[in-house]
Amino acid sequence: MVERWRDEEIGRSRRGAPIRAFLPSRPIALLVAGVHGEEPETVWLARRLLERIDGDDARVAIIACANPDGVADSVRQNAAGVDLNRNYPASTWVPDDSFTYPPGTAWDARQRENRTSRSGPGAAPGSEPETQAVLTLVERLQPELVIDLHAPLELVLPTADAPTATVEELAARARLPVTMELGSRTPGALRDWCADRGLPAITYEVEHAGLPALGVRHLPALEWLVRGWRSSRRRPG
Repeated sequence: MVERWRDEEIGRSRRGAPIRAFLPSRPIALLVAGVHGEEPETVWLARRLLERIDGDDARVAIIACANPDGVADSVRQNAAGVDLNRNYPASTWVPDDSFTYPPGTAWDARQRENRTSRSGPGAAPGSEPETQAVLTLVERLQPELVIDLHAPLELVLPTADAPTATVEELAARARLPVTMELGSRTPGALRDWCADRGLPAITYEVEHAGLPALGVRHLPALEWLVRGWRSSRRRPG
């Protein structure tokens, strides 16, 4: 890994695995990867960014693996069976289980009746230690943008207040479509919590593909964002 990233433990998973944040010298945004353990390609992309970019040149803090237990087990949920992207204390949180497509479901089989992968939302909003680690870091850093890496929908999904120029440039560099709605509910998602707070957020979804192909397509766009993003807001000091 390139030098000058500050490596900090920001929490522990349900099973006690460390959750780490990599902080540049002056972070103004936050990228979160590995929220769903069945999406390990997002962890790989985050780690490659840390290797390619010097921390002094970066503007974006990185949580490379927000769900280490799920990644270790190759499952969507954390060790308590909770979908962490349904556990944020957003106004949309509901106490009901959610159902998603099993990993690798073919596009032509993505019908409602095939959403058979069941996850809990947690006992309460923000109940999970992995969620709390992200929330605490956001409170501490006060980022001006959150980027949430996922797979496999192959799109860019911004909140309404995400900077248009950033969204369009990021999507163009990765040749991804921009959409404002997924067409299905995601109660308790990180992006919903950000929207409640007026914190701009971008969900960046990569496709299912081999790692070399993912790197070629997505690393240049994400590197542009991590290295070169500039806020339009004035920051004190």
